[in-house]
Amino acid sequence: MVRSLSQIALLLAAGIAPAQTLSTGKLLVATEKSHDPDLSKSVVLLIHFDKDSAIGLILNRPVKDMYFGGPVALGARCLFRSQVKPAGAKHVIGDVYVATKPVPKGRVYAGYVGWSAAQLNDEVSRGLWQVRDATSAVVFDANPATLWRRLLR
Repeated sequence: MVRSLSQIALLLAAGIAPAQTLSTGKLLVATEKSHDPDLSKSVVLLIHFDKDSAIGLILNRPVKDMYFGGPVALGARCLFRSQVKPAGAKHVIGDVYVATKPVPKGRVYAGYVGWSAAQLNDEVSRGLWQVRDATSAVVFDANPATLWRRLLR
């Protein structure tokens, strides 16, 4: 127990918080340990997480007016902000929603990232991802191409 507390204290002193529980609305920031060509240097917003599976969208890979959401199933997803839950949309975090159809002023993502819940938990425990709380400001960052570098600590 003492060793665990001292390890946590060292991590906090270094500015690294212990991994948080995974859930819908969390951010995953790839660490420099990640060598997956599709996910290296990526920032992923979890739009779904349960005991069986996890689905996310890569926030920092814009392609003109569309974003590369991930290497799985190139169906489109749209992230947008709203003060009320629109019909057919899923709440992600705060005022952020996801829909399968484009929405005015939304960001359209082609594809997504998917894991089994066990696989993602394993990757987090091996230090391949930092888990962070998401905010609307980060999800809709004005300069997503530099988001990973700014979030990695």
